[in-house]
Amino acid sequence: MNVKMKYILIAGVVIVLAFLGVLYFIPLGIEPLTELYLENHTSLPVNVYLNKTYNFSFTTHNLEYQKVEYGYSIKSFDVNDILLFKIDEGKFILFNNESKTINEDYIFNEPFNRAKLQVKITKNLIGTPEFKRRLWWPDPNYPTEIDIHFWVDEIVQTKIIITPD
Repeated sequence: MNVKMKYILIAGVVIVLAFLGVLYFIPLGIEPLTELYLENHTSLPVNVYLNKTYNFSFTTHNLEYQKVEYGYSIKSFDVNDILLFKIDEGKFILFNNESKTINEDYIFNEPFNRAKLQVKITKNLIGTPEFKRRLWWPDPNYPTEIDIHFWVDEIVQTKIIITPD
């Protein structure tokens, strides 16, 4: 075998091994995310009465490939985005691919006309998953907060006023 061919073959093997070594450190198609959605969204109340209790539930699904602490807050806002009242807040921890559903009750005690009920979660990543120890750079658009909401309208009951003649 020619000495020149021997060097070319060795160089080719070194290039292939270097390429395979770099490929090993690149995470394959991993896009960490969290799903947040309303359960039974088609049956959410659209019209509500004052002083009557209503409920809804939301689910958080961890697809971040690591343990995450979630903080959540549920608030009601008017059409001008002014806070009407806080419904609830709390924290929970989910491991990768775990879900948690939270049920909430709410009641409007004051007239409001139209209101937005907003669920907002914040993410606190715990630890470092294996894929981030490889060639991984943080996404500048990665959301640390996620929110969903739905609107309700107040039903004002008809009042009949009888005045004497």
